[in-house]
Amino acid sequence: MGNNTKRKIADGLQEMLRVKPLRKITVQDIMDCKNMKRQSFYYHFQDIYGVIEWVYDEDFVKQVAYDESEEFDTWICKVVKIIKENHAFYRKVLEHISRERVIKELYPVVDEQIRNRFWLGQNGNYLVESFIIKSVCHFILDCVAMKKGPEEDEVLAAVENIRAMLKLPSGNILVLPSTQSTMTA
Repeated sequence: MGNNTKRKIADGLQEMLRVKPLRKITVQDIMDCKNMKRQSFYYHFQDIYGVIEWVYDEDFVKQVAYDESEEFDTWICKVVKIIKENHAFYRKVLEHISRERVIKELYPVVDEQIRNRFWLGQNGNYLVESFIIKSVCHFILDCVAMKKGPEEDEVLAAVENIRAMLKLPSGNILVLPSTQSTMTA
């Protein structure tokens, strides 16, 4: 029952975002939209940003979780497809939440994908790994920021370009020697 109520509240927020900017939406607006009592909201969420985080986790993170049987190309295309399916919501959220905060939430998801696919069990260069992971995060956010996201063939071409940059003449993926770094993600 809890997740059904959370979904209903999340749907209410998404409906309200179609007609109002996030900063003008109140908890009462969301609950009125769904004919629910205000106290139900606070039983499940602390504030509207809690709803956004829940939607992100349920509708994005869980769908793009690492699956070893899935190729990177398939994964990144799935990410873009999910964004396109709910583009208006993600775009409105990005307009009102700092890019840095969104990257902070997105980074672990992308980090898991990249490390498990390209550097599993290897110690690489932290700075290069971080650069690639952050680049993929920014690519994802750029897809959200676009009026119309990229087509699948454009995404696949970008992935091929990234692969080409990382490949050695032998065909292996480039893994630079380890470096000690005091930087953290």
